[in-house]
Amino acid sequence: MTAKRIGLATAAATTGIMLLAGAAEVRADGDTATLNVQATVQESCGVNGSSLDFGTYISGQTDAAEADATLSFSSCPAGQLTFEFDGGQAGDTAARAMSNGSGELSYQLYRDAARAQVWGAGSDAARLVVLVPGSGTVPVYGRIPGGQAAAAGTYADTIAITMSF
Repeated sequence: MTAKRIGLATAAATTGIMLLAGAAEVRADGDTATLNVQATVQESCGVNGSSLDFGTYISGQTDAAEADATLSFSSCPAGQLTFEFDGGQAGDTAARAMSNGSGELSYQLYRDAARAQVWGAGSDAARLVVLVPGSGTVPVYGRIPGGQAAAAGTYADTIAITMSF
């Protein structure tokens, strides 16, 4: 009797091991698949400046001289674009001035055609909401106030433009 019990216990243990081994084999069987991974890289959003040319200003003229220019942006995502202008060589967005090396000629840049909103940085930056990704333009309006006595010559300034998105 005891032998039978040992025999049955041995048989049961052996079968259990075989079942476990069989279960391990079943778990090892399976299927494979792939995961495709990709990314599309777009050119970075960029801004291009242009020139704003007031033409000829006659020293002391009473009328203001006005001119317009256009900035262009390309490859930009949908969303808000912010365009900030620095103060040029004067270092002051509220008091811009062109220079000819020895003299200055005051002028200002504006975000609106009425020339009421000075273009600067922070709260004075121009903001544009782009509804679809792509390219576009932003107008720039300039004015030289009348009544300035300036020496003859060519006056110029350079404005740094920062665009963020």
